[in-house]
Amino acid sequence: MLSRAAYLVADSGSGGTSVGLHLARFCLEDGGRVLWAAPEMPDPARFSQILGSLSLAASTRFHAMNLIGRMDLVTKALEGAARDLPGVRLVVLDDWAPSTGRIPAADVSAVVALLSALQEHATVLLIAKPGTDMEAEDGVRVRSQPDLEAAGCTVWRLEKINQGQIRLSSGGTEVQLSPTDDGFEGA
Repeated sequence: MLSRAAYLVADSGSGGTSVGLHLARFCLEDGGRVLWAAPEMPDPARFSQILGSLSLAASTRFHAMNLIGRMDLVTKALEGAARDLPGVRLVVLDDWAPSTGRIPAADVSAVVALLSALQEHATVLLIAKPGTDMEAEDGVRVRSQPDLEAAGCTVWRLEKINQGQIRLSSGGTEVQLSPTDDGFEGA
């Protein structure tokens, strides 16, 4: 699913953080290291469901940091950690943008700089909520899409559809999933 950079635009409550945790699990099981930055740690119950069965050795390769303050300082810290720690394969910025309104230009610039710095080192996953666009057919707008696509991000949409199912889509690719206790299953 992931290119070297992905922007997951996830409806509130659709499982964006769970998708990120699932990808982190795959990375850790494969021997990689994960850097996770978010304003808050994921829900402890969901975190445990998805990552709880990892070996102690694998779980020590999961590094979390608080995503607060100036984005340029946060991204510089992530860049340094990704270069200094061995085997970093995935960097996740969960809920990196304000939940509503425009994403501040300085934040987008800092993230674009991070993408550029890590393009040869690790996959970067950005997770954020969509914006509102009353002129769009579905009423949703992918915020900062042109800048992030120009920086090499593949944009993925994660949306609730019906009866607990979600749809993950990008371009012409679409997958329907159902959340389970330990992740997702194909619908």
